[in-house]
Amino acid sequence: MDALDPDDPQWVGPYRLEGRLGEGGMGSVFLGTSPGGRQVAVKLIRRELAAAPQFRERFAREVEAARRVGGFHTAQVVDADPEAASPWLVTAFIPGPTLHDVVTSDGALAPDAVLRLGAGLAEGLAAIHACGLVHRDLKPGNVILAPDGPRIIDFGIARAVDASSLTATGTVIGTYSYMSPEQIRADRAGAPSDVFSLGSVLAFAATGRGPFDAPTLIEVVQRILDQPPVLDGVEGGDGEGAGRLRTLLSECLAKDPGARPPVGDLPARFAGRPSSPSSLPSPSSPSSEAPVDPRVPVRDHTVLLAAQQPRLATVTAPDRPSYAPHDGAPTEPTGGNAGGVSRRTLLFAGLGVAAAATAGAVVLTRRDDSSGGKKTDKADGADGADGADKKDPGKNPGDTSDTSASKGSVALKGLNSVRALAFSADGNTLCGTGSNGICRWDVTSTKGTPVHIGMPGYLQPTVISRDLQYVVRAEENKIRVWNTENGKLIRTFTGPGKAGGQDGWATDVTISPDGGTVVAATTKGLYVWEVSSGKRLAVRKDSEGGPVAFRSDGKMLVAGRPLRLRNPTGVPTATVKDSENAAVGAFSPDGELLAYADQSGPIHVWNTGSNQETVTLDNPDSMIHALAFHPAGDLLASGGQDGTVRVWSRVTGKKVSSFKGPTSVEALAFSPDGKWLAAGLMSAVHYSDKDAVLLWTLT
Repeated sequence: MDALDPDDPQWVGPYRLEGRLGEGGMGSVFLGTSPGGRQVAVKLIRRELAAAPQFRERFAREVEAARRVGGFHTAQVVDADPEAASPWLVTAFIPGPTLHDVVTSDGALAPDAVLRLGAGLAEGLAAIHACGLVHRDLKPGNVILAPDGPRIIDFGIARAVDASSLTATGTVIGTYSYMSPEQIRADRAGAPSDVFSLGSVLAFAATGRGPFDAPTLIEVVQRILDQPPVLDGVEGGDGEGAGRLRTLLSECLAKDPGARPPVGDLPARFAGRPSSPSSLPSPSSPSSEAPVDPRVPVRDHTVLLAAQQPRLATVTAPDRPSYAPHDGAPTEPTGGNAGGVSRRTLLFAGLGVAAAATAGAVVLTRRDDSSGGKKTDKADGADGADGADKKDPGKNPGDTSDTSASKGSVALKGLNSVRALAFSADGNTLCGTGSNGICRWDVTSTKGTPVHIGMPGYLQPTVISRDLQYVVRAEENKIRVWNTENGKLIRTFTGPGKAGGQDGWATDVTISPDGGTVVAATTKGLYVWEVSSGKRLAVRKDSEGGPVAFRSDGKMLVAGRPLRLRNPTGVPTATVKDSENAAVGAFSPDGELLAYADQSGPIHVWNTGSNQETVTLDNPDSMIHALAFHPAGDLLASGGQDGTVRVWSRVTGKKVSSFKGPTSVEALAFSPDGKWLAAGLMSAVHYSDKDAVLLWTLT
């Protein structure tokens, strides 16, 4: 629980608010106390939603429908006021972590545990459906593992079966990775849709990843519509339970709604018993405690969603942006982009069906669990000058590129996307991190050791500590620190923004060379925390957005827009001239030079001692994402949107070499001996190989 924000109310109706439990598309959820001293969860609806008369009518219907679901299946609705200036809903507070938190923190569950979980969730869904509701947003974050069994929460987008006329045209609501094919097609989404989502949720519990996870949102949609679920790992438990679980998941995840098992049969099947009256739930309602006759099948209530066309929307983000499904109205792209849709601006809105789309899409991730390396055998040519752009006949349907990497590169297996890279001090180990995984490779053998970490809802700035001990990642308004060896969450810091909107979120993060201090550049200031204690050491309001980086000795920091040289706690000592548009920065090994790239344009090299520019590099890439100095300090590598890694002489400003990759370059690292240059890609060359890291030999 987080503390209340300054602009949060102290009271909602008769309920005193104690702190923040979370935030979503419809509003904020608080921990509250009733007049009698009971703990409750208070959901406060956003005022802008409440301004729509249709929304109030729908919300009132949902409240009345949700009141009918009681017992131990959900969090019981105890109070509501749909007519308030900001409508609110109060439910019983259920202590316990969400399924998402448990799996991302502790790893996948054993097959027998997933079967027990499935029995409980299926029982809850049967009770919900018997009351005339279809949940339509069942996902790991909406399952609480309470002491007395799992609870299904958040009826924020559930619909009473007679409320389909209130559904907005062109709207698909839900979390894409757990949506059913009929939801994506904007078809009727009834009880079988919840069964499909149940299968996806349980597959996540059993494997640590969604059964249709892929590097891009378009691929997630394509996999849900056209490809079988990935259930690798389910059979890893003891034979009988794992086999039964896999069979049930496969049935629940059938593409045809009519081929999925009735929800009323599932509690007994997950529990390993024949269907019987005692295995089915007896949902209660406010007016009656009479059980539903279990011999009568649960009706397939459906909700009709209006058909829609796929569309893309671009929303300008201030810096290194967040990627996620976007609920707002679409806007037109701002500015030209010859190199493809920018990773800094691309957000999706109203995705209805799978369609061909440009590269650089929203990234959703899958668990990274393979290892090994391979030598690529096709050439694209530096800067595309001599590349043939040939199709790869062995490419899988999920591949993100039509071409392989440059001739002579080594592809390391283990990650499907990369956010940060770092070599160990001895050069024997390379560490990388993607959307929901960390991998360590032995550089000599190219064998990788991956671990799973929590999957964020957005792609945001990430960095690896110099000793390879920590991954530091921005996640909405929080900064999380993960252990690279075991994937355990070490520390969470809360920044100035709120979950759900991007105002105040981190534009870049860094960690001091000794691993003791984490610094986040945000649009509301520079925040400095101590890792060991979690204490916030400083906030500098004179710095808004931009990149942030430590010098190798830890005694100098650069941050802000314009860039300012600072001491380790963020106090400014000098300003870098003409750096108002700086997007990424890196210090030379000796700390004498600072290289930074504009959001679109040249790369500058600045002398930190004399406070003057030494050279400007004429960069043809429209957007640079990564910079790295050679250990000798005489060369600088850059990579970005066009997928090309360029190596420059920092003395002459001329390009001395280049390497062509297939997708956007997100991270760069030189080995300590300067013989290798590693590049991390936005998407793997071949999805099934998880080969999103390329190594080039420098000659």
